[in-house]
Amino acid sequence: MKKEKKRAPIEATGELSVNIQGFGFVRLSEGDSLFVPPGYLGGAVTGDTVLAVIDPNSDPSRPVAAIKRILARKFQNFVGCLVPLRGHHWGIRPLRHELPDLLMLSDESVARSGIPPREGNWAKAELPVPQVDFPDEQLPCAILLDNYGASGNVTADLDAIVAEYNIPAPYTAEQEAAAEALEPVKVKRLDCTKDLVVTIDPVDARDYDDALSVLPSKKKGEVLVAVHIADVASYVRPGSDLDRQARERVFTSYLPGRTLPMLPKALANKQCSLQAGVPRLAHTVFIRFDEHTGDVISYERKHTVINVRQRLCYEQVQTLLDGGTFEAEEGVLEMVKKLANIAQLLRHRRMTRERFLPMAMPEIRVVCSEKPSRILGVQQTIDNPSHQLVEEFMLAANECMALELEKLNLPGLYRNHLSPDPEKLQDFAETATLMMGEKVKGLSSRGPIVRFLKHAAESPLKDVLYMAFLRHLPRADYGVDPMGHFGLGKEHYCHFTSPIRRFADLLVHQQLLSHDLRRKTYTLDTVQEFAMLCCTKEYNCDQAEFAASDRMKIRYIQQCMKEEGKKMLLHGEICKVTKTGCQVYLPDYGLIAFVNEEQLPKGWKFDHLKAAWYNVKDGDRLYITQSRQFEVDSSDPIRGELLLAPVPDKHSKTGDAPFSPREMKARLKNRR
Repeated sequence: MKKEKKRAPIEATGELSVNIQGFGFVRLSEGDSLFVPPGYLGGAVTGDTVLAVIDPNSDPSRPVAAIKRILARKFQNFVGCLVPLRGHHWGIRPLRHELPDLLMLSDESVARSGIPPREGNWAKAELPVPQVDFPDEQLPCAILLDNYGASGNVTADLDAIVAEYNIPAPYTAEQEAAAEALEPVKVKRLDCTKDLVVTIDPVDARDYDDALSVLPSKKKGEVLVAVHIADVASYVRPGSDLDRQARERVFTSYLPGRTLPMLPKALANKQCSLQAGVPRLAHTVFIRFDEHTGDVISYERKHTVINVRQRLCYEQVQTLLDGGTFEAEEGVLEMVKKLANIAQLLRHRRMTRERFLPMAMPEIRVVCSEKPSRILGVQQTIDNPSHQLVEEFMLAANECMALELEKLNLPGLYRNHLSPDPEKLQDFAETATLMMGEKVKGLSSRGPIVRFLKHAAESPLKDVLYMAFLRHLPRADYGVDPMGHFGLGKEHYCHFTSPIRRFADLLVHQQLLSHDLRRKTYTLDTVQEFAMLCCTKEYNCDQAEFAASDRMKIRYIQQCMKEEGKKMLLHGEICKVTKTGCQVYLPDYGLIAFVNEEQLPKGWKFDHLKAAWYNVKDGDRLYITQSRQFEVDSSDPIRGELLLAPVPDKHSKTGDAPFSPREMKARLKNRR
């Protein structure tokens, strides 16, 4: 009998993702992945590009591999907090979740830094790439590069986040002066300074880049709305120094207590900002709507000069829509009511025709003062008719300008959102079934998805369900071809209405202005490069804002605990239960916290059948959808983690225990 030939190992390159339990997966370019068991990671961490060797004897449907070589570190330079270790050694706790909780620092780099390390200081370090094949499983020592200030205050924490995510520094005084001296390009403009124009923004807004007005319509059954957008492109010319500086930033970063604008303040808050009482340059879209159906009959685009009559905030507008009033210039109240009626018509049309995904989630943000930098509180903003009023007209203007780019055959940036992957929707349906206590299925097309989201609005875990659903959708991105926007239900869509804050919008303005002036526009290849830049920068900016927001919320909870001088009780909703503990959503803070197995006192056991934790002494239970009180066990603003312990709940002992899978099936059958 012939011996079977030993199969040679196969090598493959991909990006590694490491699980908290010590194993990992290497994602290959073809979309497949390799399983890497604990002990075979070779010191690699999440995000590393690695060369893996596949075990030839492993199951081809689930190949197993070991890391042979680390080719590149995604997070080679990182920011973290210094920690003293035994024997006068030092470690660093990275800010990013993708990196291990603790890394050793080389003694040589600490000594070479010249700055005595201090516990709690923010610092910058480098995780080197091993120059050998099959490196040891233990991570190499990180190299200390720079030593920042102490953690524990808003300023230092924000400095660390800005450094970690490489957000460009504010404009210098010289750059601000140069921006202030800029003269706008000359282009034929329509004088709209006598029209009644208003802005509607948050009460603390400083950059006003959109305004609205209702104008007399020439035809019966039509209504004419002018959407005025700041004509930033008249100041920021393609290829100029300011244009390059804007491209370095791409977005305005809104961190708690710190705004880092895409444009100099001289433009963002002054010349380009549509302030009340002063003439301002605008790029206006005049849209004619059918006053019965909300259909767009026609649109026209012009460069204009406007004079905003009154600056309004959302709170004032909502007061008016609720039946109250506020002090206003002549004609403003009547116009706002008319705008609200039109917006309601447009929203109904989008709901019935385009069937956008209805997910109204509250925005919970930390309110900080900039000077001095300190946390003032937590503010919740709920989507209401005043916000929807502005949103509807901005959506309409963006859609019109996407059609304009196509009509003029201009290379431009489109805001695309692809349809979700069916497998990911199925995965979400299984998660939602556990969270809602009822079978969720059929999420294969827009209709069932919209119906599910409307039904989910009645669940106490609405916000968590929406967040979970968003994680199963592809990210919206920018591209040179109109691929459609699944979330909005639109076939053609671009970003046009925020050129002060987003480079994608500014680029569309620049292309249109260059066309109007009969100047050379950006080529398709150049716009494609800008699309990739905008996608990359947007993700980074989002991550920085999430990191800052979560850490400031935890700092605020710590601040409240210190002021009260006792344990702080938090209302939470359990959204996930496993044998390692529970995931808890805190609706008052918009935070996900955890109850780990270690936080549970003796006597708590995990029930695999019902996916719940129970207390054998008093019958208390922890299960999905349960709403109850928790106390803070520990808080870690460095890593952005909050650990909780359940407060004994007498109501959970009887009658509200979760159903087993068999019981749930019978319950659903009886419902039918």
